[in-house]
Amino acid sequence: MLSVYVIEGRRVTALAGFWQAVGEAVNGPGGYFGRNLDAFADCLSGGFGTPEDGDFVIEWRDHQFSRRALGAAVFDELVDIMEERAPGALRLR
Repeated sequence: MLSVYVIEGRRVTALAGFWQAVGEAVNGPGGYFGRNLDAFADCLSGGFGTPEDGDFVIEWRDHQFSRRALGAAVFDELVDIMEERAPGALRLR
């Protein structure tokens, strides 16, 4: 069954806010899903809250707000990591 994890983009005003938002989306309040780019990439590979079979989607709502807050370079790097480690799992809304 497809698991959908929602990142509320308006909560992402800095990189620390992204780590918190994605951690809580996947693993609940206070949840961990990486605290740097390498750890985030590792978490996307499975075993850190997402299904082992890769049957999940990360829906990033209000992603344009996050892009402005994080800066295009940081935002694009996060997107690139998601697309590389979990192809097809990212939905930008």
